[in-house]
Amino acid sequence: MSPAILIPRQIARQLFPAVKRLAPLLNAAAFTSDGILRAELTCRAAVVTVRREITAASAVYVAWDVRGRCRYVGSVHRGAPTAVSDRLAEHHQHRADGGARREEWVLLTVLPMRVDASPPVVLAAEGWAARILSPLDGVAHPQIDLVRPPAVIAAAMGT
Repeated sequence: MSPAILIPRQIARQLFPAVKRLAPLLNAAAFTSDGILRAELTCRAAVVTVRREITAASAVYVAWDVRGRCRYVGSVHRGAPTAVSDRLAEHHQHRADGGARREEWVLLTVLPMRVDASPPVVLAAEGWAARILSPLDGVAHPQIDLVRPPAVIAAAMGT
């Protein structure tokens, strides 16, 4: 893993409420001993970089532009540790939007999910992250159940 990049303060401020809300569903290894999201979970939004630096079979990911705006929130739940980079490659290959995504998405923050998170739990986490971060791109986010926030979902999983 290469040295962590400095996360712009604007991104850290936007990300904080989403990470705080999703914390019960995230892999404990995503946090420092102080409870802060590990800086190395944000890297350049290039497939080769993500493949080299991020290993997560299940995650919510956030793409940021050069101005520190949230461009996209997505999720992935696959068995391979390259799940996030594989999914990013699919975004980059999209026939209509791939070129713009390669150009506009400059940083990617990955929020690895707990290993016991099922696909519906990962989708719920994506929905909550999108609600909090209001991404500029993508509108087909999973609907959230306001009476089942991440803490309630985690409790049902047996936290």
